[in-house]
Amino acid sequence: MARKTLGYVPLIWECAYCQTQNPGPIKTCTSCGAPQPDDVAFLQVDENKFNFIKDEALIRMAQAGPDIHCPYCGTRNPAGAEVCSNCGGEINIPGKVVRETGKEVRTVAEHTEELQSAPVARPAIPTASTRKKPNRLITILLALGGLAIVAGCIIFLVMMLKTDSIQATVTDVRWERSIAIEAFTEVSRSDWWDQIPDIAEIQSCSQRYRYTSEIPEANATEVCSEAVVEDTGTGIGEVVQECVYEVYDDYCDYTVMDWVVLNTVVETGENLNPSWPEPNLSADQQLGAATETYTILFSGDGERYTYTTTDVDTFLMAQPGSEWELTVNQLGAVQSIEPSY
Repeated sequence: MARKTLGYVPLIWECAYCQTQNPGPIKTCTSCGAPQPDDVAFLQVDENKFNFIKDEALIRMAQAGPDIHCPYCGTRNPAGAEVCSNCGGEINIPGKVVRETGKEVRTVAEHTEELQSAPVARPAIPTASTRKKPNRLITILLALGGLAIVAGCIIFLVMMLKTDSIQATVTDVRWERSIAIEAFTEVSRSDWWDQIPDIAEIQSCSQRYRYTSEIPEANATEVCSEAVVEDTGTGIGEVVQECVYEVYDDYCDYTVMDWVVLNTVVETGENLNPSWPEPNLSADQQLGAATETYTILFSGDGERYTYTTTDVDTFLMAQPGSEWELTVNQLGAVQSIEPSY
């Protein structure tokens, strides 16, 4: 998201000694003279609206960076200060302590509500006599259930991975071959305007959301989060939003001439002479994608096995009565086959 600054607003802080509310940039209480604490929590003056600062000097101060704490007396000084305004000590030194920034500033109303709220009574710590004992039977059953699930998964995995070698005889064969018939005809489609073929005829278009950008773009709508006030570390708040730009574009319905599947013709058999369908095509038709599936049935160790492949060369070797070596997993599924010579 893109960070957007709407402006700067005055903040206040409440003196911990006399509860006087002081302007944010003032480093000592205007009533009792107590210093602004290191961990001061600034507050937003007006929670109902943003009273944006127009004083350029205050805005520059907020933009200059957070205040610096004097390492000798703790007084806060503005960013860039070389010596402390209170004790004269050098403060612009390596490892200097600066005010934390970026925290969301609470409103005066939120702060007051927190102070006025009654403390929540802590629940009594249960004693040995009052503490509810867990149901051990339920705990044991849940543990056993979990172990059973894990064991079942392990067993299933072992059955899938462990294989046996079985001598089997081919009993039957089957095959199926299919070819799609395509026709050159007008079709209706929809897509973004820049993805439509040049030869297409556009019927209608409408604006739709296409993607989100973090920078402004043409034909984009700015979408921002609720504005919040963040502490700049100077006693002045920065009003910010997180924004993105939802880009809209033309999404169109169009027509275009194209090859589409009109029908699929299928040829099947139960022999070792697979053949392709030979459909009669009209002038505006052509053959499309072709598929082939071959099934070999075996008998071995008193069991029947089925193996399906798309390899016609393997299929043509599967003469009924021929001997093969099958690799079979524990679930009875044939993983691979090899002729026995």
